[in-house]
Amino acid sequence: MHNEYIVFVDHRFSKIVEKELASLPNCTIEAYKVRNNRKLNTLFFKVLANNNIDFEKVSKASAFIDFVIGVDFTLQINILDYQKIEEAIAKIINDSNAKTFKIEVKKIDFSSNETAKSIEVRLGRELEKRGYIANLNNPELIIYCLLLRNAVILGQPILDSKRTVLDLFRQANKEKEDFVNRAEYKLKEAAEAFGIDLSMHKIALDIGAAPGGWSHYILQHGVKVVAVDNALLDYKKFIGKRILIITNEKEKLGLDKIANVSIKEFGEEIEIGAYDLIHIKTNVLNEQIARLLNKLGKFDMLTIDTNTAPLESASIANKLAGFLTNNAVLVMTIKLISKAFSKHISEAVDELSKNYASIKIKKLPHNRQEVTLFATRKA
Repeated sequence: MHNEYIVFVDHRFSKIVEKELASLPNCTIEAYKVRNNRKLNTLFFKVLANNNIDFEKVSKASAFIDFVIGVDFTLQINILDYQKIEEAIAKIINDSNAKTFKIEVKKIDFSSNETAKSIEVRLGRELEKRGYIANLNNPELIIYCLLLRNAVILGQPILDSKRTVLDLFRQANKEKEDFVNRAEYKLKEAAEAFGIDLSMHKIALDIGAAPGGWSHYILQHGVKVVAVDNALLDYKKFIGKRILIITNEKEKLGLDKIANVSIKEFGEEIEIGAYDLIHIKTNVLNEQIARLLNKLGKFDMLTIDTNTAPLESASIANKLAGFLTNNAVLVMTIKLISKAFSKHISEAVDELSKNYASIKIKKLPHNRQEVTLFATRKA
C-alpha cells in the first residue's frame, strides 16, 4: 500500500476535494504549482497519507476526484534523464513480480519538446532491451509516468476499475470510436463508473436526446430506445437500425430519402417491436407524451441530458418515474449553472429522493459544467 498519492481534480471542485482530503487522519496535502493551471483545467494534489487509509475507498466515495496515482518514485529532474527513469521503472516491475508491463505518460508543464507518446515508446523499447516484456493490450502491470513541472512521478493506478488510462482524451482520439458526438463518452464513462450492465436492460427512455449520442450508445448494447427531443437526431449515424419518428410536422422534415427511417404522426398505431429507435419529436412536457409513453410500456432505463436547471431536470425525472419498472436505472446530468455546486447537487438529490434510491454523483472526465447522477427507481 502506498503512502504518497497524486490526486487529479478539476479546478472548479478543488476546494471541495481539499476539504475531503483534509478530513482524513494524519494526512499532509500540498497543491502542485503549475503554470497556466486554469488553461489545464486540472489541479494536482500531493497527499502524504497514513498507511491505514484505503485510498481506493476514498477515491470512489468522492464525487469530484478525477484520478489517483499511488506514487512509487518521484525523480526531481528538469530534463528527461531516460536512464534514471528506466532504472526506477525496472525496480517497480521487479518488486511487483509482473511478467508484462505497459507505460502511460502524461506531460504537464514539463520542459521537453518530446510528446508523451514518443516518451512512452522510447521507455518501452529501452526496457525491452533489458529483458522486460511490454504488452499494450493486456499488461499485468501499468506504470504511470507523470511529467509534472520539474519532476517525473512514477506510480500505479489506485482504482480497480476499467479506467486504466492516464490520459483518457488521448486514448479516446486513438480509439476513434464511431460516436455521434462528445456527449456519448459521458454515458460510456457513467456505465463504467457506476457499474451499469446495459446487457441487462431491454428498453430505455432518453430525454434531451438530440443529436443522439446517448441513444446511439445504448442501441450499440442491444437495448431498444425511445428518444424524446424537439430537435432532429443524426439518423445517418444509426447504421442498420430501424427508426421511427413520431411528429406533428411530417411534411416539413424532408427525411423521406433515408432508407431506415419511417415517419408517423401522433395518434397513429405503433408496433414497438418493429423498431430499434423511436424518436418522439417534441418537448418532454408536451401533454401528448404521457399518453404515448403509456402505450409503449414500462422502461427499465431512463437517461436525461437536457440543458435545464438541476431542479427542473430532477422534476422531469420524477414526472417520468411512473413509466419506469421497479429498480429501473436513472442516469442524469446535473448542470452546474452557478458556482453554488453543492447547492445545485443537494437540491437535485432531495427532489429525486421522492422516487429514486441509491443516488450517486460523479464528475466524469467528459463532464464540463456538470456532474453525472446515477439512481434506481424505488420499488
